[in-house]
Amino acid sequence: MEQGSLAKKVSQFVEPSIESMGLTLWGVEVTSANRPAVIIYIDSEKGVSIDQCAEVSRDIGLMLEVEEIIDSAYVLEVSSPGLERKFFTPEQMSAYIGKKVDVALVFSIEGRKKFKGLLQETDEEGLLLKLEDQEDPIKIEWDRIKKAKLIHEFK
Repeated sequence: MEQGSLAKKVSQFVEPSIESMGLTLWGVEVTSANRPAVIIYIDSEKGVSIDQCAEVSRDIGLMLEVEEIIDSAYVLEVSSPGLERKFFTPEQMSAYIGKKVDVALVFSIEGRKKFKGLLQETDEEGLLLKLEDQEDPIKIEWDRIKKAKLIHEFK
């Protein structure tokens, strides 16, 4: 779940400003597809409105332009993390113990790179995941995880 260097740089730059608006920076993603994009995820205890996303987009967009943090053309997107939120740090996952998560690995474990299961615990080493197709939970170290996201269950 390691952020790229540009995403980390943007995170450190925008976080104080986002917090001053009463919001939390959930994470930053930088894509390098056909149209490079900087995606900033914001959150709060009450959720995030479209107006808040627009305000952050205006303020942060101007800050990024003035400070020239990114040296090429890009699209700026500001969003809430959503129901099936991507996790950017191990600390974020600890609030979701008992919930289903989807984990993709950099290096395979037992020939698999993708796991879905119930998050049982997290610690400084990694997470413990109870898989549907396996009796014993599996321990996954943080440095093996490429990405992880919550699986929302509609009731």
